[in-house]
Amino acid sequence: MRRITLAVLTLSAVIAAARPVPRPGVRSPYCIGPYANDLVALAKEARAQEEKTRYTFCVRSVATYQCAYYAGDGSLASRREVKSAHGTAFAFRREGPWTYFLTNEHVIEWPFVTGKETPVEGISNGCKRIAQKVYIVDDENDVYSRDDQTLERVIIDPELDVAVLKAQVKVDVIPFSLGQSAALRVGNAVRVRGFPLGAFQAVHGGKVISAREADHDGKWDHVDFVIDAQLSTGNSGSPVLAVSCKTGKLELVGIYHAGYIHGPGLNVVVGIDEFRDLMTTLKARPRRKLAVGLSAADRKAIESAVRNGRLTPLFPYGGHVVGLRVTGDGRFLYDVYPKRFPLVDWRLVVIEDLTASGFGRIGRVWFGSEQGLAERGFSELEPAEQSLIANLVEALRRHIHHVQQFRAQEPAARKSRAGLERLQQIEKEIGRGQGARAAQARALADLAGNYAPAVGKGLPLSVTVSPAPAAKPVTARPPGRDGKPAPTPAAPPATKKPPPAKKPAGAAPASRPAQPR
Repeated sequence: MRRITLAVLTLSAVIAAARPVPRPGVRSPYCIGPYANDLVALAKEARAQEEKTRYTFCVRSVATYQCAYYAGDGSLASRREVKSAHGTAFAFRREGPWTYFLTNEHVIEWPFVTGKETPVEGISNGCKRIAQKVYIVDDENDVYSRDDQTLERVIIDPELDVAVLKAQVKVDVIPFSLGQSAALRVGNAVRVRGFPLGAFQAVHGGKVISAREADHDGKWDHVDFVIDAQLSTGNSGSPVLAVSCKTGKLELVGIYHAGYIHGPGLNVVVGIDEFRDLMTTLKARPRRKLAVGLSAADRKAIESAVRNGRLTPLFPYGGHVVGLRVTGDGRFLYDVYPKRFPLVDWRLVVIEDLTASGFGRIGRVWFGSEQGLAERGFSELEPAEQSLIANLVEALRRHIHHVQQFRAQEPAARKSRAGLERLQQIEKEIGRGQGARAAQARALADLAGNYAPAVGKGLPLSVTVSPAPAAKPVTARPPGRDGKPAPTPAAPPATKKPPPAKKPAGAAPASRPAQPR
């Protein structure tokens, strides 16, 4: 067996020696585009420079959580739990005493609160993050903390899954120029340098197997390319390099950030074109406008689709079903059903959406139970409750708008590739924010429980169809005997009813990458 292995190695060496090594600027069998299809195209000087320069580092991210629990005597107590993880960062810039590093956002950020949708392995659900820090360490086994270098956060971009950090330390920076990920082609060779498993520094080679993939998984929103290098946990944040056919040198073309759960050889890289400005300016990107404001025309399209029967007015939302009714005078009524619907047919909440400039404005709100409905003016609610209702209505409008678009385009969209891709994009928009919608629905159910009517006090559903009563006109009082207006009679003192007890609405859990490395 040993002889066979040696023979194979010797044969490989002969084949490698026989490969023509191209001179910079000279076309070769490995250069049929901007980037080479084999790392053998790397110039000798560039290879030596890459091997002697240490610009990648193992980073340790540490989070401290406060966890509440009940002690043996029934009293409420708390404990602190600490969790750490390892990834890769690389130095790319030096300014004065500061050196700047690039890594993934998911390497250094931890969920604010742990839960079913934001789990942290080894940490109980319901724990609150009270601290998080990042250090440069030798590797995952480094237990001597006195020489660990603390890294400060500079820029965090969750949509790109990129983070810029800095430290007052003198280390080598990546000695290569920034490339163009848009110029990559399937078959191009790449080199990845990082810390797999946080165990040791390693270099991997691979090929580009898909040059452009839109990544809208969870909170991510950027363009990736896919490589077949055998990468693992701890490689997140590793620089991905390709050989320029023009110069024979390596160029930075991306940062590795995730892999497919069931595909160990399918690893995705954020293209350099997505974060080049962030590296060169050290300024955060202007926040992308998540959605264009809905207009009166969008409202008319939804109203027409409901009235003509083209849009079945029932929609899934956060584990509940939401119904849409359109009244004769053009008002929208959003019916939020309990989770047992359609076995039970009452409403948790009914929200009135009145016509106004733009899409509309919130009118009355009814909170319900099996007993019926109880009306509350929107202005009567607490500020936090108003915010919850306003955010819910805005999200419902967009959700129904996307569903209406999907259903309107679905019959014809499958006849062309462009139409199908557009349909898939709308479906992704519908699927986004499932965790946030579930949290909204839970908070809304708590709010409905606070304001639901008592036994025998509920109003029927029919009250929601009637328009709001107009305000009574103020009439002038007849003058008194002296010619002056008669004094206003004193109103009897009102008996204030104590407000119902409030339950905490809870916080929406933060999104977390499903398959980061």
